[in-house]
Amino acid sequence: MVRRPTLDNTLGMTNSADMPTTGSATVEVAASADDVYDFLTDLERLPTLSPENERCEFLNDATAIAPGVRFRGYNKSGDYEWHADCEVTVADAGKAFAYEVPPEFEHTTTWAYAIESTGPDSCTVTESFDAPMLALPEVYPGTIEGRCENLTKACQTTMDNLRQAFEN
Repeated sequence: MVRRPTLDNTLGMTNSADMPTTGSATVEVAASADDVYDFLTDLERLPTLSPENERCEFLNDATAIAPGVRFRGYNKSGDYEWHADCEVTVADAGKAFAYEVPPEFEHTTTWAYAIESTGPDSCTVTESFDAPMLALPEVYPGTIEGRCENLTKACQTTMDNLRQAFEN
């Protein structure tokens, strides 16, 4: 079963072990929804926001974000480094951007950004994740304990960095 992204950004418990698998963070940004969307979908600028993502690159000769486009993210947390292929599932200019990691995996993680315009030069942005494999120690390749909380903190850092990117 492939999970599709939702943009309701609620926290939840989605497994029999009652382990959290979702999280989110929201900020107000002093920029238009279109400008924020352009920033979030720019694979050169997106990694400047994240505490784990170091760089991204398009795959398969893609050059722009659109549903079905794949890209690879290179990440680091502490001494652990990894890369992950991602597939864009939502690309709604000025409103939403989402992707699955890794594509075509039964327990894929969905990362989503919901953008709500609050004025011509302001918007509310929420980053969220749904990572069902955090509830599956036999599937998840890392240490599960505390990972959901760390990802939720990373969402807040990413959103704070996004807000600050438009303050300068």
